[in-house]
Amino acid sequence: MLKLASIYKVEEDEDKPLEAVPLTEDKTKKYEIQVSDRVGTINLLERMENVIMYSTGIQDYVPPKVRKLAVEIMKNHDLIKYILGEIRQKYQRQDKDFEISLNDVEEYKKYQILELFRKMSGIISGVRYNRENNTIKCSLTMTQKAQRFITGQYLEIAVEDVVNDILSEWAGSKGIPYKVYRNVKIESLNGTVKNEFDIVIVIRNKFYIVECKSGKNFDDWNRLSEIAVDYGILPQRMCLVYSYATEEDIQSIEYFCEYYICDTSSLRNKIIQMISFG
Repeated sequence: MLKLASIYKVEEDEDKPLEAVPLTEDKTKKYEIQVSDRVGTINLLERMENVIMYSTGIQDYVPPKVRKLAVEIMKNHDLIKYILGEIRQKYQRQDKDFEISLNDVEEYKKYQILELFRKMSGIISGVRYNRENNTIKCSLTMTQKAQRFITGQYLEIAVEDVVNDILSEWAGSKGIPYKVYRNVKIESLNGTVKNEFDIVIVIRNKFYIVECKSGKNFDDWNRLSEIAVDYGILPQRMCLVYSYATEEDIQSIEYFCEYYICDTSSLRNKIIQMISFG
């Protein structure tokens, strides 16, 4: 993540609403998270004093083609999840040569996978399908941007787009002001990072946190619950988007941890539920 040139702190005055004030002077554009209502900010930061809250996602420009690809990968997660796991391991080993067998894949799905691979220009190159041994071969781009995107950032970008679409329709039709921030950091004044959130939604000066997990080994359910308690957003205002969540996971975790959880297919409905009742 790129750190902003200017950092903001939250100042409180008895006669004024809370507002973001720059700690340092800078002529570049400032990406503060603005809150005009005292209650909304206290709801988020009620147990934290002398903190800095800012978004780095605004600086991180993502081209429309890349955003479209992120959404397509998310929508096709069930189709290629085992392939994404193999790609993740290749990047961990810094091995750019990639080959995957499609022996156990239904015929029509093979062509869907191949078509999706060919849309990943810049991330993978030289896509070849060998009919004889039923494999796809390609080369991975070994840059940090490519690795970060395909091993998880795609989900954050796709969820951000879905959330913006939902709010544009839901809040826009009601005339309700809202903001969506990606990659939000909460720091102490000495620069120590307290928490990082994938997506923060602000509606009517209430904060909602959306966390995205694309790896299949995530199981830190209690930690998210503890964070949500610290920020005063339980129940109703935290959602975990977990690509590998099963229906059993969702029922159990929502019951005991008291935050929303969804897989990629139920994302839209769960976000609507959260903002409607939160």
